[in-house]
Amino acid sequence: MSRDEVAVVTGASRGIGRGIARKFAREGYNVVLFGRDIAALKNVKEEVKSFGVNADSFSGDASNADFVNDSVDKVINHYGKVDHLVNNAGMAIKKKVIDSSLEDFMKQIDVNLYGLFNFTKAVLPSMIERRNGSIINIISLAGKNPLSPGALYSASKHAALGFTKSLLLEVREYNIRVAAICPGSVDTTFSISSNDVLNEKKLQPEDVAETVLAVIKLPARALLSEVDLRPTNPK
Repeated sequence: MSRDEVAVVTGASRGIGRGIARKFAREGYNVVLFGRDIAALKNVKEEVKSFGVNADSFSGDASNADFVNDSVDKVINHYGKVDHLVNNAGMAIKKKVIDSSLEDFMKQIDVNLYGLFNFTKAVLPSMIERRNGSIINIISLAGKNPLSPGALYSASKHAALGFTKSLLLEVREYNIRVAAICPGSVDTTFSISSNDVLNEKKLQPEDVAETVLAVIKLPARALLSEVDLRPTNPK
């Protein structure tokens, strides 16, 4: 299948982001990857290209607005548009509040909130001009529920969910779809979960990727705005 659509995926060097990028490529979307790990990002880029689509990658800090704006400008200049943005980049420091520092909190806010804002702000003007696009934010069930230890991470994800819901109301008049996907336990090296879900019972990155594509593939008139994605049987 060949599509003339461009998907930007942040946090794409491993885990959920890699799974989403691969799924987009299998479906024929051109994919632009963002991440910090240059070597890992290069490997994912080659994987994506093996599906016969165009792929580009940018390595840098999502919380750096200049890096994000310059990179997204290059993407739009090259492809003419961004059809889909998946804000997946995230980080977690799993500590009790009493053991945490302000620096710990700021690191998580930088990526989980400022990074999400930077990419969203960078793609919005062209999406509004074209009156089309989708922004999918990978949040977490920790963005809806308390988490111990992990209050600082949970706080950043609660903020990200509030941002997502409010953004939806701002931009839906331009036919831009905004959705939050809130996974539970996912079998990746990134884990904030405090429960005891068995590894073989955990969600896989591909499950999150399938959910992203399900949201995007709905008829243009329809929006699945918020999805809780949990393991079917964690015991």
